[in-house]
Amino acid sequence: QMEKEKDKVTFLPAHEIKEIEGKDKLEGITIESLNKKETKHLPVQGVFIEIGLIPNSEFARSLVKLNQIGEITVDCSNHTSIPGLFAAGDVSSVPEKQIIIAAGEGAKATLIAHQYLMRLK
Repeated sequence: QMEKEKDKVTFLPAHEIKEIEGKDKLEGITIESLNKKETKHLPVQGVFIEIGLIPNSEFARSLVKLNQIGEITVDCSNHTSIPGLFAAGDVSSVPEKQIIIAAGEGAKATLIAHQYLMRLK
């Protein structure tokens, strides 16, 4: 099954989406090659955008433990190596960098941080 499906997926590194088109649903996109500065229209039924692979963690480098690729190391409750400091989203070591996961991790970190603060009272 996967062998049949792989012909339906195209990876386009070094491209930028210029326009997402469709009235009631996605019908196509216009992309631009970052290398050649050429644009083209593609009829598509789905889009998965990868923004970047390098975590923006420089601000925390001297504060918390980072893993080998620069993500802030967190446990399953979003605790960092500093008590009372929590991290979530793509900057953290949580796998699968997708916005829905980052949003959920952010909500979870907020609740756990609130519990932490309530225990300090």
